[in-house]
Amino acid sequence: MRLAIFLLLLFHAQPAFAADAIAEPSLLGSSLKMLAALAVVIGILLLLYAAHRKGLSLLPQKKNGLIQVLETRPLGGRKFLCIVKVRGEEMLLGMSNDRIEYLSKIPADDKFAETLQRLEEAQS
Repeated sequence: MRLAIFLLLLFHAQPAFAADAIAEPSLLGSSLKMLAALAVVIGILLLLYAAHRKGLSLLPQKKNGLIQVLETRPLGGRKFLCIVKVRGEEMLLGMSNDRIEYLSKIPADDKFAETLQRLEEAQS
């Protein structure tokens, strides 16, 4: 067994003069390869960015549907107020864990202060 290992090492051992023939990698060559690889990666990123700006995206984009969530405000816990626009009408919805409630219709042409004042007058 020892003889087999010795013979294997003997035949795989390189002569001393062969070490001079193998050139050591230069720092300049390694740096140039790294910069070339970096340029390729940056080029690919710029191409993907340009494609995204033109509308050719790989990710799904938000579709313009009939229902739009205009604003959401948390009230605490898992309760929210939500302003939703459906077919041109804005509505105020109350949302919690287990239910969604229609609270009010918001006229699009009025300002919020005017709408609030009119609702207060209607309640009294």
